[in-house]
Formats: sequence, C-alpha cells, structure tokens
Amino acid sequence: MDKEEIKILNNKIAQYRGVIIHDSINVEALMGAIIAIYFVKDNKNNEFNRKVIDDEYFSFGLKVRILEKLKIETYKEFFEDLRRMNTIRNTFAHQVPTLDEGFFKKEKDGKEKDIIYMSDLHKEFLDKIKKVDEQLHKIFMKLVEENKQEKENEK
Repeated sequence: MDKEEIKILNNKIAQYRGVIIHDSINVEALMGAIIAIYFVKDNKNNEFNRKVIDDEYFSFGLKVRILEKLKIETYKEFFEDLRRMNTIRNTFAHQVPTLDEGFFKKEKDGKEKDIIYMSDLHKEFLDKIKKVDEQLHKIFMKLVEENKQEKENEK
C-alpha cells in the first residue's frame, strides 16, 4: 500500500468515525434528556443534567438500563439496537482498522477471528440510527406532553 492509498484510507476512516461518533453523542444526549425529564422537576432539570447525566461515569450502558426500567413502549429491538450502535461506536473509536478497511472481530477469549468491514458496520449503524432516533424523539415528546398536562392539572 502506497502513501496515497493510506491517505485515502485514513480519510475514509475519519468520515466513518465522524458520522458514527457524532450520531452516538446525539443519541446519548437524547437519552439523558429523557431520563432527566422523567425524574426531575423543571427547576432542577438543567442542574441534574450538568451534575449527573453529563458526568463521565454516567455511561451509555447505564442510560440504556435506566430507560429499560422505565418500561416505556418501544419497538421490539430498540434496546438491542442501542447496545449494538454503542458497540459499533466503540469499535470505530478504539480499534485500529486493518489495511483492507476492516476491524478484527474479537472472540470472548480475546482472540481475533474474522474481519468486519468498516463499510458494513457503517451501513448497519445508519440503519439502526434511523429507527433509534425516531423512537427516542417519540419518547421525549410524549414525556414533554405528559409534563405539560401535569402542570395544567396542578393549576
């Protein structure tokens, strides 16, 4: 592989990573907003987000678990899709790709087995993000509406 081919590969990796990490950040922010609006009154919502949801130890996985416990209606594979998206995000963020544009798939024992191609992971991520993002927005808007109704009923 020559210098130009390596440059092209690096640009492709950067594009994939950029899209996947950007979309993952948005999904995680929306999950945090849903958790905050579900549990916290308006006057403390921003503080809760800053001090709790945005804390580096309040992980993506923990946010998923909390959403599961809320028992909010979602499509069947919703939580599985969220976890898979995070796995893909972590692959792009933390693994070094092979020269043939893939990542080694690691088995549970840590041994590298097959190669998973970046383009396949990118496509899978984009397919899942559409459904996940739509579902999260529906949940968020439903909670906003419920909070609005609660405020009106308190008057």
